Amino acid sequence: MKKSILVIGAGRFGRGVIEGLFEEGHDIFVIDKDEESLDRVRDVIISGAIMDVGEDEDELAQLVGQKNFDEAVVAMGSDFEGALIATSILKEAGVRVSVKASTRRRGNVLEKMGADKTVFPERDMGLRLAHSISAESEIDFLELPRGFIVEQLKVGSGFAEKSISELNTTNRFGIWILLLYRNEEPIQPTATTTLIQGDIMIVFGKKKKLHLFEAENFGKKSK
Repeated sequence: MKKSILVIGAGRFGRGVIEGLFEEGHDIFVIDKDEESLDRVRDVIISGAIMDVGEDEDELAQLVGQKNFDEAVVAMGSDFEGALIATSILKEAGVRVSVKASTRRRGNVLEKMGADKTVFPERDMGLRLAHSISAESEIDFLELPRGFIVEQLKVGSGFAEKSISELNTTNRFGIWILLLYRNEEPIQPTATTTLIQGDIMIVFGKKKKLHLFEAENFGKKSK
């Protein structure tokens, strides 16, 4: 059933939620305090607003009161105060709320504020990866709901000696490079990080674009 859904926060996790909801055919309204983050999702949303929910409580309450949202997702993992304010306002308006939490303690507080569901994306992804490693399985591919995947693969000739920003895999393929292992040491990549052939990448993104990502990485022409 098609729903009207508010997503607050268009960072990495929020964009994944937005794109997944769009593929399911829902109407999405997005709030983010950063105009550039909002611009990245404008093609897949009904409308959006630039707003700092921690500072603009009255404006958020007014917007929620005007719209008839079926559900909301609060995707601001780092802005805990803003997440609390947004959850409180949404619950007062009778909206079902799912909230991203960075820790179990924060999740407990959000649940006491009335959050219907709390999610821990980083922890849950880490648990899945740990389980696959502990199982000593050769499988290096994890399939997640809504068409998303986590995969481990080596940097090939196509990606070697290029930076994360130069490759721009997030915008081109909908795939994020979350972590690198170089000489068995973990590296948290940034936009300026240059990949070296043989590095191990942990990537997350859309399964439907994975073949294009892999083909370019290994220097092959995609079919």
